[in-house]
Amino acid sequence: MFYYTYSDTYIASVRSLLDKHLDELGVSYQDYDANSNQTTQNEQIDTAIQTGATMLIVNIVTSGSVDASSQIVDKAKSADIPVLFFNRAVEDDKTEGQVLGTDAPEAGHMQGKLIGDYVVSNFDTLDLNGDGRISYAMFMGQLGNAEAIYRTQYAVEDADATLKEAGKPELEYFDPS
Repeated sequence: MFYYTYSDTYIASVRSLLDKHLDELGVSYQDYDANSNQTTQNEQIDTAIQTGATMLIVNIVTSGSVDASSQIVDKAKSADIPVLFFNRAVEDDKTEGQVLGTDAPEAGHMQGKLIGDYVVSNFDTLDLNGDGRISYAMFMGQLGNAEAIYRTQYAVEDADATLKEAGKPELEYFDPS
């Protein structure tokens, strides 16, 4: 398991849950922290391959770089082992389709649908002040990260579409001023 950094709160929670699940399954694995350095991650991948890794699961450091992801794919291909990228874009809009990785817009759409369904099902409980509206505050992840951008955008847009379809008012951005 190759993580772009252990210091990211979200990645730390993913790592904790994955480690727990892999332990329960009895799967042998090794976690690597690239500490936000693509060169470090590439060296860790080289080491893992040399020491007998049978699969690479990569949370790539350089999000949106087909060059970085292609290098990793080439290393895995040379060692005849599979590689799976997760959570971060492995290519930009111009190079889409060259390396298979996450689909940032689709992740955002899925998140928005889940939020919308949840709010529709729990509208009265979530309407804490009884005004018939749901206010929200949005925290976006890492600036420049395609997943953070699309999840932020589509979380609201698709949740609103689901709410509108159910005859509920759209979410309202909370403005404390």
